[in-house]
Amino acid sequence: MPLNSAALATSLSARLKINFSRGATENWPAERAADELAKAIADSVDAYVTAGRVAGVVSEVRNPANVVIGSAQQSGEVALS
Repeated sequence: MPLNSAALATSLSARLKINFSRGATENWPAERAADELAKAIADSVDAYVTAGRVAGVVSEVRNPANVVIGSAQQSGEVALS
Protein backbone atom coordinates (compact mmCIF):
# COMPACT_ATOMS: atom_id res chain seq x y z
CA MET A 1 0.00 0.00 0.00
CA PRO A 2 1.46 3.38 -0.94
CA LEU A 3 1.62 6.19 1.56
CA ASN A 4 -1.62 8.17 1.64
CA SER A 5 -1.17 11.83 2.61
CA ALA A 6 -4.93 12.49 2.50
CA ALA A 7 -5.47 9.79 5.12
CA LEU A 8 -2.68 11.31 7.24
CA ALA A 9 -4.33 14.74 7.05
CA THR A 10 -7.74 13.30 7.95
CA SER A 11 -6.35 11.30 10.86
CA LEU A 12 -4.32 14.19 12.22
CA SER A 13 -7.19 16.64 11.85
CA ALA A 14 -9.55 14.35 13.76
CA ARG A 15 -7.00 13.84 16.53
CA LEU A 16 -6.28 17.57 16.82
CA LYS A 17 -9.98 18.46 16.96
CA ILE A 18 -10.40 16.06 19.89
CA ASN A 19 -7.31 17.45 21.64
CA PHE A 20 -8.31 21.10 21.11
CA SER A 21 -11.80 20.40 22.42
CA ARG A 22 -10.49 18.54 25.48
CA GLY A 23 -7.88 21.22 26.13
CA ALA A 24 -10.50 23.94 26.13
CA THR A 25 -12.97 21.94 28.23
CA GLU A 26 -10.36 20.83 30.77
CA ASN A 27 -8.47 24.15 30.69
CA TRP A 28 -5.10 22.55 29.95
CA PRO A 29 -2.00 24.58 30.76
CA ALA A 30 0.25 25.47 27.80
CA GLU A 31 2.76 22.74 28.67
CA ARG A 32 0.15 19.98 28.54
CA ALA A 33 -1.39 21.37 25.35
CA ALA A 34 2.05 21.35 23.69
CA ASP A 35 2.73 17.79 24.89
CA GLU A 36 -0.64 16.56 23.61
CA LEU A 37 -0.10 18.28 20.26
CA ALA A 38 3.35 16.72 19.88
CA LYS A 39 1.99 13.27 20.77
CA ALA A 40 -0.90 13.61 18.29
CA ILE A 41 1.48 14.54 15.49
CA ALA A 42 3.99 11.81 16.38
CA ASP A 43 1.29 9.13 16.60
CA SER A 44 -0.27 10.15 13.29
CA VAL A 45 3.05 10.26 11.44
CA ASP A 46 4.09 6.90 12.95
CA ALA A 47 0.84 5.28 11.79
CA TYR A 48 1.26 6.88 8.34
CA VAL A 49 4.83 5.67 7.87
CA THR A 50 4.34 2.16 9.24
CA ALA A 51 1.26 1.65 7.05
CA GLY A 52 3.37 2.08 3.91
CA ARG A 53 4.63 -0.92 1.97
CA VAL A 54 7.69 -1.20 -0.24
CA ALA A 55 7.86 -3.49 -3.27
CA GLY A 56 10.24 -4.08 -6.14
CA VAL A 57 13.47 -2.95 -4.49
CA VAL A 58 16.52 -3.78 -6.60
CA SER A 59 20.00 -3.83 -5.08
CA GLU A 60 23.55 -4.48 -6.18
CA VAL A 61 26.57 -5.73 -4.27
CA ARG A 62 29.86 -4.19 -5.34
CA ASN A 63 33.44 -5.08 -4.50
CA PRO A 64 36.04 -2.50 -3.37
CA ALA A 65 36.79 -1.73 -7.03
CA ASN A 66 33.09 -0.81 -7.49
CA VAL A 67 32.45 -3.79 -9.80
CA VAL A 68 29.02 -5.42 -9.46
CA ILE A 69 29.48 -8.91 -8.00
CA GLY A 70 25.87 -9.67 -7.18
CA SER A 71 22.34 -8.35 -7.34
CA ALA A 72 18.92 -9.00 -5.87
CA GLN A 73 15.33 -7.98 -6.44
CA GLN A 74 12.64 -8.02 -3.78
CA SER A 75 9.73 -10.22 -4.82
CA GLY A 76 7.06 -9.24 -2.27
CA GLU A 77 5.94 -6.31 -0.17
CA VAL A 78 7.60 -5.41 3.10
CA ALA A 79 6.63 -2.94 5.78
CA LEU A 80 8.66 -0.64 7.93
CA SER A 81 8.76 -1.62 11.56
